[in-house]
Amino acid sequence: MKFLRAALAGLAVLLTTAPALAHTTIIKSNIQPGAAMAEAPSVFEFSFGDEVGLAALELETLAGDSILIDFERPSAKDRDFSVPLPAIEPGDYVLKWRAIAKDGHVMRGEVAFSILG
Repeated sequence: MKFLRAALAGLAVLLTTAPALAHTTIIKSNIQPGAAMAEAPSVFEFSFGDEVGLAALELETLAGDSILIDFERPSAKDRDFSVPLPAIEPGDYVLKWRAIAKDGHVMRGEVAFSILG
């Protein structure tokens, strides 16, 4: 019984501190997830909640075809990023990002959007 109480107490502490253990994500972007835009933006501007090392940014069609973008991995950590985008046709796209937190943890995410044309 003592073990069970200690385990439950430990679980309660873990659950209440879990948000503090979470890593950052994109908090602001000129392309919102699920957006349907009349015209394709010429740049992807986005900000994280904390400084990160932006390791990768890829643009794909919803079918998984890669589209070449002019992305060079920044040498310094930052919160705010701006990456030029190529001219793209109307359709459905996904911007996939990978970032590295200060503690070395790799975070991934994506922003799906549509260009209506």
